[in-house]
Amino acid sequence: MLEAVRLVQPENDVSLKSDGEKISLVIGLGIGTTPAALATHGIDTTVVEIDPEVVNLAKEHFHIPEKKLDIIVEDAEVFVNKALETNETKLYDYVVHDVFTGGVEPSALFTREFMQQLAQLLKEDGVIAINYAGDLKLPPAGLVVRTVLSVFPSCRIFREGEASEAQDSDLTNLMIFCKRSPSPVQFREATEEDYLGSVSRKSYLQPEFEIDAGFFAASNSGVEIVTEDNTEDLSMWHSQSAANHWKIMRTVLPADVWESW
Repeated sequence: MLEAVRLVQPENDVSLKSDGEKISLVIGLGIGTTPAALATHGIDTTVVEIDPEVVNLAKEHFHIPEKKLDIIVEDAEVFVNKALETNETKLYDYVVHDVFTGGVEPSALFTREFMQQLAQLLKEDGVIAINYAGDLKLPPAGLVVRTVLSVFPSCRIFREGEASEAQDSDLTNLMIFCKRSPSPVQFREATEEDYLGSVSRKSYLQPEFEIDAGFFAASNSGVEIVTEDNTEDLSMWHSQSAANHWKIMRTVLPADVWESW
């Protein structure tokens, strides 16, 4: 669904550009689904990934395209700091923030300060898509959402699937789409060209299950947002979040597979 950043409509016709005229920055590679799609659509895409093994695996097993895609192995904080220190900072049409791994998130990349830096890397009509994977019934989800909303003036929040009230936990992928400008976040309808011939992409590309920001307004932890001074308020939940995540992951494949791995 992060690819839906392309579907966010510009504020006016003056901002209309073809994909070939746009550039994007992706923080976190994973298996490369989102950056590969952006590049395939003709968008010059820069990916920043801290782990060289992730890059090697993505290239070897998931057919990462070489055209329109530049992968930089570096800490995202270092990359962003260097980008903002240059005299002619490159500004992006799209920024995608997708750094979840192993059931936890790197807290430093979810602080207000880091989000403010990413906002500075966006063009005036630029859009950012942020993925947070976790339990929406635990405090970290609210911390992350409130932090993002404290930086970007216009946002919409979506979950991957429908919520189930019967469960004690609510693990899902949460996607937050925001603009640097205060104009409303509105999506155009996806077309066949957007799906790139993929049946699965057709099922998930269009954002569907929206959550009102008010759901995250109350802070059960007593902390409103994440800053560089209080990242421990986010990281203190890592053990529980990771345990919940891997409990679900063990249902995806048989136990023998995980034990062998």
